[in-house]
Amino acid sequence: MRKILSTVLSALTAAVVSLSSFTFLPVRAEATAPKLIALTFDDGPNTTTTNEVLDLLEQYNAKASFFLIGNNISAESAVTVKRAYDMGMEIDNHSRTHSNMSKMSAEEMQAEVAFVDEKVMEITGEPTRFFRPPFIDVSPAMYDAIGMPFICGIDCQDYMPNVTAQERADYILNGAKDGVIVLLHDAAGNDQTVEALKIAMPKLAAQGYTFVTLTELFAQQGESPKKGIIYSNVGKYPTGFTAMQELTADAADRITLDTALLASLGDSYAIEMDYSSAAGYPPVAALQKWSGASPIWHTVQPFYFNGDKAVFLASDILSALEQFGVGYSDLDGLAVTAYTGEITLSNARLLTKSGSTEFTAGDVNADGTFDVADVILLQKWLLHIPGTHLASWQAADLDADGSLDVFDLCLMKRALLHA
Repeated sequence: MRKILSTVLSALTAAVVSLSSFTFLPVRAEATAPKLIALTFDDGPNTTTTNEVLDLLEQYNAKASFFLIGNNISAESAVTVKRAYDMGMEIDNHSRTHSNMSKMSAEEMQAEVAFVDEKVMEITGEPTRFFRPPFIDVSPAMYDAIGMPFICGIDCQDYMPNVTAQERADYILNGAKDGVIVLLHDAAGNDQTVEALKIAMPKLAAQGYTFVTLTELFAQQGESPKKGIIYSNVGKYPTGFTAMQELTADAADRITLDTALLASLGDSYAIEMDYSSAAGYPPVAALQKWSGASPIWHTVQPFYFNGDKAVFLASDILSALEQFGVGYSDLDGLAVTAYTGEITLSNARLLTKSGSTEFTAGDVNADGTFDVADVILLQKWLLHIPGTHLASWQAADLDADGSLDVFDLCLMKRALLHA
């Protein structure tokens, strides 16, 4: 058997690079950057709840952004707007009437926005900078007619009277990450959101978050807001990754992911792609589980997106799995797809980063020794045998092409035969 295997592998000899030529260096840890979070408030101004929110922001030396409804601006509530502006808050635009705008004419859309701008100019001397569409109702015509960047944010369901203050606080805390935008409401009488902030803000501060306006968020993350996008977070493009393999979208512009491969990579992978979307939404990673008593359809937002490129991090997908108490093997599918409307995905790739320590070439089970057990493990993994996971895929990539295939298996067998 040994002689037969040697004969089969002899044809590969010219293409094989000896193991001694590979060097594996540890990745240097990057300095921890500050974490930013943008609290945003819709449906003001008023003289009650808006002031209670401002009291809390003042207590924590925090900045936030307020999206005003034009018809709510009166002589009395204008005093509250001026207070917010003087505190360093950002005053933004939520339309005059809070109506669905996607079916309006361009002139009607522009009038809705211009009314708020004129009122804010009278109070602060500055126009609004960002626009949040009522009911997050968007269309290509709205992007064309309205010149400001569009903002969404993570939904904390604080417009629902049956959602408690603790539940609202949990939405804020569970959704918190560097660069996230939080969508809240300071409508008159929304006392539960004030109580939720009393719970969430001290915890966020203790976790090292800085509360910033939207303008500060974009500037500090090194991003310029673009037209034709609706933002829910503003992340920094993640670094330290290299391409492992190309990913291909199907006819429906959906990328189906190999959950066994992702499981083997732990938290060391990312998924990157170019995309275009008429609705302005980035792609999402959709966790799907139809079997069993508790179906799951849950979407994970990309860590980074800029209207052209999106990047999902393993840590965000793993957090979603933990939230539902499932593993990759429990899912019926994991795909990158459109959140809503049409989307085009292209130039997609699976990225990986090395661990913080060196590894031995061929030692895919990471037991410190390269032996026949590693060859068997890689062979089982390539055959997609359920429950097979590689502790270190980089150790198996002997031809250093960023992917694992039968050629790597042959190289491992050859290296073991000549050991």
